[in-house]
Amino acid sequence: MIHGDKVDLIYSRNVINAHKELLYSSGNSFLIVTGKSSARLSGALNDVLEAISDKECIIYDGIRENPEVSSLLEAARLLDDVDCVIGIGGGSVMDAAKVIACLKNNKAESEEELYAQKWENAALPLFLIGTTAGTGSEVTKVAVLTKANGRKASIHNDRFYASYALCDPAYTYSQPKAIAIATAVDALTHCNESYFSNKANDLSRAYALKGISYLLPGLKVIKDQISDELKDNLYLGSLYGGLAIDITGTTFAHNVGYYLTENFHIPHGFACAVFQEDLFDFEMKNNKQYTDEFFSQINMDKKSYIELISSLIPTFNIALSEQTIKEILPRYENNNSVKNTYGQMNVSDIERILKKIFNNQSFI
Repeated sequence: MIHGDKVDLIYSRNVINAHKELLYSSGNSFLIVTGKSSARLSGALNDVLEAISDKECIIYDGIRENPEVSSLLEAARLLDDVDCVIGIGGGSVMDAAKVIACLKNNKAESEEELYAQKWENAALPLFLIGTTAGTGSEVTKVAVLTKANGRKASIHNDRFYASYALCDPAYTYSQPKAIAIATAVDALTHCNESYFSNKANDLSRAYALKGISYLLPGLKVIKDQISDELKDNLYLGSLYGGLAIDITGTTFAHNVGYYLTENFHIPHGFACAVFQEDLFDFEMKNNKQYTDEFFSQINMDKKSYIELISSLIPTFNIALSEQTIKEILPRYENNNSVKNTYGQMNVSDIERILKKIFNNQSFI
Protein backbone atom coordinates (compact mmCIF):
# COMPACT_ATOMS: atom_id res chain seq x y z
CA MET A 1 0.00 0.00 0.00
CA ILE A 2 1.18 3.53 -0.81
CA HIS A 3 -0.12 5.94 1.83
CA GLY A 4 -0.38 9.17 -0.12
CA ASP A 5 -1.25 12.55 1.28
CA LYS A 6 -4.69 12.27 -0.31
CA VAL A 7 -5.33 8.69 -1.51
CA ASP A 8 -4.27 5.32 -0.16
CA LEU A 9 -3.25 3.48 -3.32
CA ILE A 10 -2.98 -0.30 -3.20
CA TYR A 11 -1.38 -1.91 -6.26
CA SER A 12 -1.27 -5.71 -6.41
CA ARG A 13 -2.61 -8.80 -8.09
CA ASN A 14 -5.93 -10.01 -6.66
CA VAL A 15 -6.15 -6.68 -4.88
CA ILE A 16 -9.84 -6.94 -3.96
CA ASN A 17 -9.63 -10.41 -2.47
CA ALA A 18 -6.42 -9.55 -0.64
CA HIS A 19 -7.95 -6.43 0.89
CA LYS A 20 -11.63 -7.31 1.03
CA GLU A 21 -11.80 -6.37 4.71
CA LEU A 22 -11.30 -2.74 3.71
CA LEU A 23 -14.40 -2.93 1.55
CA TYR A 24 -16.40 -5.08 3.94
CA SER A 25 -15.84 -2.77 6.90
CA SER A 26 -16.79 0.40 5.03
CA GLY A 27 -20.55 0.04 5.44
CA ASN A 28 -23.63 -2.12 5.19
CA SER A 29 -25.04 -0.66 1.99
CA PHE A 30 -23.02 0.04 -1.15
CA LEU A 31 -23.69 1.91 -4.37
CA ILE A 32 -21.57 0.44 -7.17
CA VAL A 33 -21.12 2.87 -10.06
CA THR A 34 -20.18 1.38 -13.44
CA GLY A 35 -20.62 1.60 -17.17
CA LYS A 36 -22.35 -1.08 -19.20
CA SER A 37 -19.54 -3.56 -19.77
CA SER A 38 -15.96 -3.05 -18.55
CA ALA A 39 -16.66 -3.69 -14.86
CA ARG A 40 -18.15 -7.07 -15.73
CA LEU A 41 -15.74 -8.06 -18.50
CA SER A 42 -12.69 -7.23 -16.40
CA GLY A 43 -13.86 -9.42 -13.53
CA ALA A 44 -13.66 -6.51 -11.08
CA LEU A 45 -17.41 -6.31 -10.47
CA ASN A 46 -17.64 -10.01 -9.67
CA ASP A 47 -14.69 -9.74 -7.29
CA VAL A 48 -16.33 -6.84 -5.47
CA LEU A 49 -19.68 -8.58 -5.21
CA GLU A 50 -17.99 -11.65 -3.76
CA ALA A 51 -16.09 -9.55 -1.23
CA ILE A 52 -19.29 -7.94 0.09
CA SER A 53 -21.67 -10.79 -0.72
CA ASP A 54 -23.84 -10.43 2.39
CA LYS A 55 -24.08 -6.64 2.17
CA GLU A 56 -26.79 -4.65 0.42
CA CYS A 57 -25.60 -3.57 -3.04
CA ILE A 58 -27.16 -1.28 -5.60
CA ILE A 59 -25.57 -1.28 -9.05
CA TYR A 60 -25.91 1.86 -11.14
CA ASP A 61 -24.56 1.19 -14.65
CA GLY A 62 -25.74 4.34 -16.40
CA ILE A 63 -22.38 6.06 -16.77
CA ARG A 64 -21.25 6.59 -20.36
CA GLU A 65 -18.02 7.89 -21.87
CA ASN A 66 -17.77 11.63 -21.18
CA PRO A 67 -20.37 11.32 -18.39
CA GLU A 68 -23.35 13.64 -18.48
CA VAL A 69 -24.25 15.54 -15.33
CA SER A 70 -27.81 14.20 -15.61
CA SER A 71 -26.60 10.61 -15.07
CA LEU A 72 -24.82 11.63 -11.86
CA LEU A 73 -27.93 13.32 -10.52
CA GLU A 74 -29.91 10.18 -11.35
CA ALA A 75 -27.43 7.99 -9.46
CA ALA A 76 -27.46 10.38 -6.49
CA ARG A 77 -31.17 9.64 -5.95
CA LEU A 78 -30.12 6.13 -4.86
CA LEU A 79 -27.91 7.37 -2.01
CA ASP A 80 -30.42 7.70 0.84
CA ASP A 81 -29.42 4.51 2.69
CA VAL A 82 -25.97 4.06 1.14
CA ASP A 83 -22.85 3.99 3.33
CA CYS A 84 -20.14 3.69 0.67
CA VAL A 85 -19.61 4.24 -3.06
CA ILE A 86 -17.49 2.00 -5.31
CA GLY A 87 -16.55 3.16 -8.81
CA ILE A 88 -15.45 0.42 -11.22
CA GLY A 89 -14.45 1.38 -14.75
CA GLY A 90 -12.44 3.82 -16.80
CA GLY A 91 -11.90 7.49 -16.20
CA SER A 92 -15.49 8.48 -16.94
CA VAL A 93 -16.88 6.09 -14.35
CA MET A 94 -14.32 7.04 -11.73
CA ASP A 95 -14.88 10.76 -12.29
CA ALA A 96 -18.62 10.23 -11.93
CA ALA A 97 -18.21 8.13 -8.78
CA LYS A 98 -16.16 10.90 -7.15
CA VAL A 99 -18.96 13.39 -7.52
CA ILE A 100 -21.72 10.91 -6.65
CA ALA A 101 -19.95 10.07 -3.37
CA CYS A 102 -20.17 13.76 -2.47
CA LEU A 103 -23.81 14.26 -3.40
CA LYS A 104 -25.35 12.59 -0.38
CA ASN A 105 -24.14 15.35 1.94
CA ASN A 106 -23.82 18.13 -0.65
CA LYS A 107 -27.19 18.25 -2.40
CA ALA A 108 -27.68 19.27 -6.02
CA GLU A 109 -30.87 18.84 -8.02
CA SER A 110 -29.68 20.41 -11.26
CA GLU A 111 -26.58 20.98 -13.34
CA GLU A 112 -26.42 24.58 -12.17
CA GLU A 113 -26.59 23.57 -8.53
CA LEU A 114 -23.94 20.90 -9.01
CA TYR A 115 -21.42 23.31 -10.54
CA ALA A 116 -22.25 25.93 -7.90
CA GLN A 117 -21.80 23.44 -5.04
CA LYS A 118 -19.05 24.33 -2.55
CA TRP A 119 -18.62 20.68 -1.43
CA GLU A 120 -18.32 21.76 2.18
CA ASN A 121 -19.56 18.47 3.68
CA ALA A 122 -17.71 15.16 3.78
CA ALA A 123 -18.10 12.61 1.00
CA LEU A 124 -19.09 9.01 1.57
CA PRO A 125 -16.22 6.53 1.70
CA LEU A 126 -15.14 5.98 -1.89
CA PHE A 127 -13.26 3.10 -3.53
CA LEU A 128 -12.02 3.47 -7.11
CA ILE A 129 -11.11 0.44 -9.20
CA GLY A 130 -9.72 1.17 -12.66
CA THR A 131 -10.28 -0.99 -15.72
CA THR A 132 -8.30 1.12 -18.21
CA ALA A 133 -4.66 2.19 -18.24
CA GLY A 134 -5.03 5.83 -19.08
CA THR A 135 -6.69 8.52 -17.04
CA GLY A 136 -5.05 8.17 -13.64
CA SER A 137 -8.38 9.29 -12.20
CA GLU A 138 -7.84 6.88 -9.31
CA VAL A 139 -5.42 9.34 -7.70
CA THR A 140 -6.73 12.79 -8.65
CA LYS A 141 -9.22 15.27 -7.24
CA VAL A 142 -10.59 16.10 -10.70
CA ALA A 143 -13.90 15.11 -12.29
CA VAL A 144 -14.53 15.95 -15.95
CA LEU A 145 -18.24 16.00 -16.79
CA THR A 146 -20.34 16.87 -19.83
CA LYS A 147 -22.97 19.57 -19.50
CA ALA A 148 -26.37 19.53 -21.17
CA ASN A 149 -25.02 21.83 -23.90
CA GLY A 150 -22.41 19.19 -24.81
CA ARG A 151 -19.47 21.11 -23.34
CA LYS A 152 -16.99 19.29 -21.12
CA ALA A 153 -16.14 21.06 -17.88
CA SER A 154 -14.00 19.92 -14.98
CA ILE A 155 -14.49 20.28 -11.24
CA HIS A 156 -11.55 20.22 -8.83
CA ASN A 157 -12.06 19.62 -5.14
CA ASP A 158 -10.27 17.78 -2.35
CA ARG A 159 -13.55 16.04 -1.48
CA PHE A 160 -13.21 14.05 -4.72
CA TYR A 161 -10.17 12.09 -3.61
CA ALA A 162 -10.90 8.40 -3.16
CA SER A 163 -10.55 6.81 0.25
CA TYR A 164 -8.73 3.93 -1.48
CA ALA A 165 -7.63 3.22 -5.03
CA LEU A 166 -7.60 -0.56 -5.50
CA CYS A 167 -5.32 -1.14 -8.47
CA ASP A 168 -4.92 -4.51 -10.20
CA PRO A 169 -3.41 -4.25 -13.70
CA ALA A 170 -5.15 -7.51 -14.69
CA TYR A 171 -8.45 -5.61 -14.73
CA THR A 172 -7.15 -3.68 -17.76
CA TYR A 173 -6.46 -6.79 -19.84
CA SER A 174 -10.02 -7.02 -21.19
CA GLN A 175 -9.82 -3.62 -22.90
CA PRO A 176 -10.38 -3.70 -26.67
CA LYS A 177 -7.17 -2.74 -28.47
CA ALA A 178 -8.55 0.58 -29.74
CA ILE A 179 -9.48 1.65 -26.21
CA ALA A 180 -6.16 0.41 -24.82
CA ILE A 181 -4.28 2.56 -27.32
CA ALA A 182 -6.43 5.65 -26.75
CA THR A 183 -6.14 5.44 -22.97
CA ALA A 184 -2.40 4.74 -22.99
CA VAL A 185 -1.90 7.74 -25.27
CA ASP A 186 -3.97 9.79 -22.83
CA ALA A 187 -1.63 8.72 -20.01
CA LEU A 188 1.37 9.82 -22.08
CA THR A 189 -0.18 13.22 -22.73
CA HIS A 190 -0.73 13.62 -18.98
CA CYS A 191 2.97 13.09 -18.38
CA ASN A 192 4.00 15.41 -21.22
CA GLU A 193 1.65 18.19 -20.22
CA SER A 194 2.43 17.96 -16.53
CA TYR A 195 6.12 18.38 -17.31
CA PHE A 196 5.33 21.49 -19.37
CA SER A 197 2.97 23.02 -16.84
CA ASN A 198 3.73 26.33 -15.19
CA LYS A 199 2.98 24.55 -11.89
CA ALA A 200 5.57 21.81 -12.41
CA ASN A 201 7.92 21.11 -9.54
CA ASP A 202 10.58 18.50 -8.82
CA LEU A 203 8.03 15.96 -7.58
CA SER A 204 5.61 16.35 -10.49
CA ARG A 205 8.47 16.14 -12.99
CA ALA A 206 9.70 12.96 -11.31
CA TYR A 207 6.21 11.45 -11.55
CA ALA A 208 5.90 12.51 -15.21
CA LEU A 209 9.26 11.06 -16.21
CA LYS A 210 8.59 7.85 -14.29
CA GLY A 211 5.26 7.53 -16.05
CA ILE A 212 6.86 7.98 -19.47
CA SER A 213 9.49 5.36 -18.66
CA TYR A 214 6.73 2.84 -17.96
CA LEU A 215 4.58 3.85 -20.93
CA LEU A 216 7.07 4.03 -23.78
CA PRO A 217 8.04 0.32 -24.11
CA GLY A 218 4.38 -0.70 -24.34
CA LEU A 219 3.39 2.14 -26.67
CA LYS A 220 6.12 1.17 -29.12
CA VAL A 221 4.52 -2.26 -29.66
CA ILE A 222 0.89 -1.75 -28.59
CA LYS A 223 -0.46 -1.89 -32.14
CA ASP A 224 1.01 -5.38 -32.52
CA GLN A 225 1.47 -7.99 -29.80
CA ILE A 226 1.90 -6.72 -26.25
CA SER A 227 2.87 -8.83 -23.25
CA ASP A 228 1.11 -8.85 -19.88
CA GLU A 229 4.23 -7.31 -18.36
CA LEU A 230 3.99 -4.33 -20.71
CA LYS A 231 0.26 -4.04 -20.00
CA ASP A 232 1.13 -3.88 -16.31
CA ASN A 233 3.62 -1.14 -17.05
CA LEU A 234 1.03 0.85 -19.00
CA TYR A 235 -1.19 0.84 -15.94
CA LEU A 236 1.67 1.91 -13.68
CA GLY A 237 2.48 4.66 -16.17
CA SER A 238 -1.11 5.89 -16.08
CA LEU A 239 -1.03 6.08 -12.28
CA TYR A 240 2.20 8.08 -12.32
CA GLY A 241 0.65 10.36 -14.93
CA GLY A 242 -2.33 10.85 -12.63
CA LEU A 243 -0.06 11.72 -9.72
CA ALA A 244 1.74 14.23 -11.94
CA ILE A 245 -1.34 16.09 -13.18
CA ASP A 246 -2.85 16.06 -9.72
CA ILE A 247 -0.05 18.46 -8.80
CA THR A 248 0.08 20.49 -11.99
CA GLY A 249 -3.06 20.11 -14.05
CA THR A 250 -2.81 19.84 -17.83
CA THR A 251 -2.00 22.34 -20.59
CA PHE A 252 -3.82 23.81 -23.57
CA ALA A 253 -3.73 20.47 -25.41
CA HIS A 254 -6.28 18.91 -23.08
CA ASN A 255 -8.71 21.79 -23.15
CA VAL A 256 -8.52 22.32 -26.90
CA GLY A 257 -8.83 18.57 -27.27
CA TYR A 258 -12.21 18.77 -25.52
CA TYR A 259 -13.55 20.58 -28.59
CA LEU A 260 -12.66 17.63 -30.82
CA THR A 261 -14.35 15.19 -28.48
CA GLU A 262 -17.47 17.33 -28.10
CA ASN A 263 -17.98 18.03 -31.79
CA PHE A 264 -16.37 15.13 -33.65
CA HIS A 265 -16.55 12.34 -31.02
CA ILE A 266 -12.81 11.76 -31.13
CA PRO A 267 -11.74 9.68 -28.11
CA HIS A 268 -10.26 11.90 -25.43
CA GLY A 269 -6.74 10.45 -25.52
CA PHE A 270 -6.42 10.92 -29.27
CA ALA A 271 -7.96 14.40 -29.11
CA CYS A 272 -5.25 15.50 -26.68
CA ALA A 273 -2.51 13.74 -28.66
CA VAL A 274 -3.38 15.75 -31.77
CA PHE A 275 -1.81 18.81 -30.12
CA GLN A 276 1.31 17.28 -28.56
CA GLU A 277 3.57 18.26 -31.46
CA ASP A 278 2.35 21.84 -31.16
CA LEU A 279 3.06 21.77 -27.43
CA PHE A 280 6.65 20.69 -28.08
CA ASP A 281 7.08 23.19 -30.93
CA PHE A 282 5.87 26.01 -28.66
CA GLU A 283 8.18 24.94 -25.85
CA MET A 284 11.16 24.45 -28.15
CA LYS A 285 10.71 27.99 -29.42
CA ASN A 286 10.12 29.59 -26.04
CA ASN A 287 11.88 27.30 -23.55
CA LYS A 288 14.52 25.44 -25.57
CA GLN A 289 16.85 24.47 -22.73
CA TYR A 290 13.98 23.14 -20.62
CA THR A 291 12.62 21.21 -23.61
CA ASP A 292 16.02 19.80 -24.50
CA GLU A 293 16.33 18.56 -20.91
CA PHE A 294 12.97 16.79 -21.23
CA PHE A 295 13.98 14.86 -24.35
CA SER A 296 17.33 14.02 -22.79
CA GLN A 297 15.52 12.62 -19.75
CA ILE A 298 13.22 10.36 -21.80
CA ASN A 299 16.09 9.20 -24.05
CA MET A 300 14.30 10.11 -27.27
CA ASP A 301 14.74 13.02 -29.63
CA LYS A 302 11.82 15.27 -30.45
CA LYS A 303 11.34 13.92 -33.99
CA SER A 304 11.19 10.28 -32.88
CA TYR A 305 8.87 11.04 -29.98
CA ILE A 306 6.43 12.93 -32.19
CA GLU A 307 6.56 10.19 -34.81
CA LEU A 308 5.65 7.60 -32.17
CA ILE A 309 2.70 9.64 -30.90
CA SER A 310 1.51 10.40 -34.44
CA SER A 311 1.68 6.73 -35.40
CA LEU A 312 -0.83 5.91 -32.67
CA ILE A 313 -3.46 8.49 -33.70
CA PRO A 314 -6.05 7.29 -36.25
CA THR A 315 -6.81 9.40 -39.29
CA PHE A 316 -9.68 11.83 -38.76
CA ASN A 317 -11.40 13.70 -41.58
CA ILE A 318 -11.88 17.12 -40.01
CA ALA A 319 -11.80 20.64 -41.41
CA LEU A 320 -12.50 23.92 -39.62
CA SER A 321 -13.18 27.12 -41.51
CA GLU A 322 -11.59 30.39 -40.40
CA GLN A 323 -15.04 31.51 -39.26
CA THR A 324 -15.46 28.42 -37.10
CA ILE A 325 -12.02 28.92 -35.59
CA LYS A 326 -12.90 32.52 -34.72
CA GLU A 327 -16.09 31.29 -33.06
CA ILE A 328 -14.11 28.77 -30.99
CA LEU A 329 -11.45 31.16 -29.73
CA PRO A 330 -13.43 32.97 -27.00
CA ARG A 331 -13.52 29.79 -24.91
CA TYR A 332 -9.72 30.02 -24.62
CA GLU A 333 -9.60 33.64 -23.47
CA ASN A 334 -8.25 33.59 -19.90
CA ASN A 335 -8.47 29.79 -19.99
CA ASN A 336 -6.65 28.16 -17.10
CA SER A 337 -5.19 25.34 -19.21
CA VAL A 338 -3.82 27.81 -21.75
CA LYS A 339 -2.33 29.93 -18.97
CA ASN A 340 -0.94 26.77 -17.34
CA THR A 341 1.20 25.96 -20.39
CA TYR A 342 4.86 26.53 -19.54
CA GLY A 343 5.83 29.90 -20.93
CA GLN A 344 3.50 32.67 -22.06
CA MET A 345 0.91 30.97 -24.27
CA ASN A 346 -2.16 33.00 -25.21
CA VAL A 347 -5.23 32.80 -27.42
CA SER A 348 -3.28 33.98 -30.48
CA ASP A 349 -1.14 30.88 -30.17
CA ILE A 350 -4.28 28.72 -30.07
CA GLU A 351 -5.59 30.43 -33.21
CA ARG A 352 -2.31 29.80 -35.02
CA ILE A 353 -2.28 26.12 -33.99
CA LEU A 354 -5.89 25.51 -35.04
CA LYS A 355 -5.35 27.17 -38.41
CA LYS A 356 -2.19 25.17 -39.01
CA ILE A 357 -3.87 21.83 -38.36
CA PHE A 358 -7.49 22.28 -39.42
CA ASN A 359 -8.03 25.36 -41.59
CA ASN A 360 -10.02 24.05 -44.57
CA GLN A 361 -8.12 20.78 -44.70
CA SER A 362 -8.35 17.33 -43.25
CA PHE A 363 -6.28 16.39 -40.26
CA ILE A 364 -4.15 13.31 -40.91
